[in-house]
Amino acid sequence: MIVVVGSVQAEVRIDMTMPGKPDPKAGQGEAVSPWEREAYGEGGRFGSMQMMPSGDPSKDRISVHYCGCGYNVARLLAGKGREVAFVSVVGDDPLGLAAAADLQRCGIDTSQVKVIDDFVTKAGQDSEEAVGPDAAGTVANGLIRQSLTSVRVVAKNFLGDTEFWREDRRMMEEITPEQIAGAQPLLEKAELVLADGGLPEETIRWIASVCSDAGVRFYLDPASVRGGEKASGLLDGLYGIMPGRMEAEAMSGLQILSGDQLMEAGAYFDEKGVKQIVITMKGGGLYYKEGMNEEILRPDRVLRFSETVGAGDVVTAALLNAYAQGKPIGEAAREAMADAAAHLADCVDERRY
Repeated sequence: MIVVVGSVQAEVRIDMTMPGKPDPKAGQGEAVSPWEREAYGEGGRFGSMQMMPSGDPSKDRISVHYCGCGYNVARLLAGKGREVAFVSVVGDDPLGLAAAADLQRCGIDTSQVKVIDDFVTKAGQDSEEAVGPDAAGTVANGLIRQSLTSVRVVAKNFLGDTEFWREDRRMMEEITPEQIAGAQPLLEKAELVLADGGLPEETIRWIASVCSDAGVRFYLDPASVRGGEKASGLLDGLYGIMPGRMEAEAMSGLQILSGDQLMEAGAYFDEKGVKQIVITMKGGGLYYKEGMNEEILRPDRVLRFSETVGAGDVVTAALLNAYAQGKPIGEAAREAMADAAAHLADCVDERRY
């Protein structure tokens, strides 16, 4: 069994259409509030309409899906027929319960997905996290008690670039060693274990310790630059890593812009005790190293502009699937390249406008 420890997040994405012409009469006669003046200038929001998307909202594409490196990898592994267990913490709310049910439908063991009905966040009256009387949850003695599965909201402009994003990561910080301690027997008998970089550092360190004591191979996918920074001090407890280029830079403190620099990073991680190293390059292949065996694999098609979101998780799942079958790293890397190419086959390598 492969055990994946990771976070779950619901993402709401808005893809906006081409801006239309602003209405010059919009807002005439309306008072400009102090916050509008501060945010937009003397004319308020209507005075800034030339800079605001004003196309037909009915043509905007709005989608909702679950994500998170560990969540995605667990589903992909299950789709390959692997026996998978997922370890996490979700809220006792519609988003959290639906995410757990989705994993179950995929045949994934969710016995160690802990559902908590509240968590406590310190919040003073002037804190950004302070809530009003109509907010979900209750406020008592300066503490907010509420259930909230992590949510990320992303708005893309008509060029496909991120215009706005916000996320609530508080539930991710609840995935502590204490909350998932019941998963220890599962970790100790696993073929291999993966953690994603969205977990708190103390949790990654605890998993590494459990796996080391049990002789289980422990892998980490940083999942973000933030996760790479977090993992930089944890390398001695990792059997394998699969960061992206920028994540590998955060983990090593090295600049990685060329083939030689990829190999320098590989040597750095090898010296830190990491046995299996795979570094992916956005739309441009991957580098692998295990001992003296290293190579840079280039794709048939390099994507410069198209989004490659999700390809990294596809690579991670393919690598773990191959490792679990005892395949050498070179063969595993080639299988991962093939899966990534299939995932990106429909991507058009051009800007939307």
